[in-house]
Amino acid sequence: MRVNIILLTFLLLVPASATFGKADITAIKAGRILTISDNPIMDGVILIRDGKIADIGTGIEIPENASIIDAGNKVVMPGLVDASAVPPVRGDLNEQSDEITPTIRISTALNPQSKVLKRMVQTGTTTLYVSPGWRNVIAGLGVVVKPTGKTPQEMIIKKDVALTTVMSLDSLYGNRTPRSQPPTNFYFRRPTTRMAIIWMLRKGFFDAQGYAKSGKKDDPDLEILASVLDDKIPVRLNVRRAINIRTALKLAEEYDFQLILDECTEGYKVAEEIAQKQVPVVLGPFYYYPGSSSQFREGREVNWNNAGILTKAGVKVALTSGAQAQSIDLLTAAAFAVRHGMPYDKALKAVTIIPAEILGVADKVGTLEKGKDADILILSGDPLKVTTRIEQVLLNGKTVYKAQ
Repeated sequence: MRVNIILLTFLLLVPASATFGKADITAIKAGRILTISDNPIMDGVILIRDGKIADIGTGIEIPENASIIDAGNKVVMPGLVDASAVPPVRGDLNEQSDEITPTIRISTALNPQSKVLKRMVQTGTTTLYVSPGWRNVIAGLGVVVKPTGKTPQEMIIKKDVALTTVMSLDSLYGNRTPRSQPPTNFYFRRPTTRMAIIWMLRKGFFDAQGYAKSGKKDDPDLEILASVLDDKIPVRLNVRRAINIRTALKLAEEYDFQLILDECTEGYKVAEEIAQKQVPVVLGPFYYYPGSSSQFREGREVNWNNAGILTKAGVKVALTSGAQAQSIDLLTAAAFAVRHGMPYDKALKAVTIIPAEILGVADKVGTLEKGKDADILILSGDPLKVTTRIEQVLLNGKTVYKAQ
């Protein structure tokens, strides 16, 4: 009797264990697949296993136990990568107590319940860069996340991606000089001129050079800056005016660090110089609506073909939403860029593989290739037509949005 009970228990458990061990397989049948990395695939199949692209192409055999998504008359492309997104965080983006705060990590303020994430998913963004605010000269470290997960740790796919620094006038916001009264709060300690901003940046990296040579390991701030000088962390420098872009290029050359230009509103004026230095540009917002007195004072000489001019010069350009709540979505930004002169294929890459490369996550996202994360958009038509809608979004192989 006891033997029969044990045998029965075993038979009941085996099917459950076998089912549990099966790979989660999904097949997408698509009329047109834009891989971004290669030519489009017509009437192809994307096979997804355990959140990764297991195979892609034509003539692929679909396993019997696979869930099938029929996108036979649709366009399929990779999920979008926003290299400067609206931050889904709690609280202040800035550490207001000091001007130089390289050890601040915005990852500690991530909010998985932020409504920003839901909007991003619905507009096709499946990977985003979150940066500290722009009220500090050296603001801290950014992070790459996906708009999914119940905890910040589940969202993060890469930490300490870049060091946010600011050469635009945003870092002067609220500051004042103690001329007729003694300093009474921390705002009196901050820079009040563009010259002071540049001096503070130089001083920070100069001090880091000395610290690296000293062999000391007792200053967390200088440890981060020394890592920048050792090419372990690139610098994301927010800048708008052409004269400041030139200064940023000289600063990067002087201290020999990896530079990424943020916003770069007047980049078209110095496109050849940026290309010569092989510095990538995270360009956005596409349409420039000043939201502060600092923004009103600089970067107003807009050229709608900024992206096209930079691309023609040979600059690696990523289009972004621009970290502003009122900004347009990435596909709309790409469509406008094409309208004003950016080549079609470059515009698609500017919202997929190029930002992925700039962020250092191109091995995971940005194209539809075997082995990469199954972050996929299913569209009703051409991605850059205004009449096209996003019908379904898959994140790590799971449907996270479906149009009603």
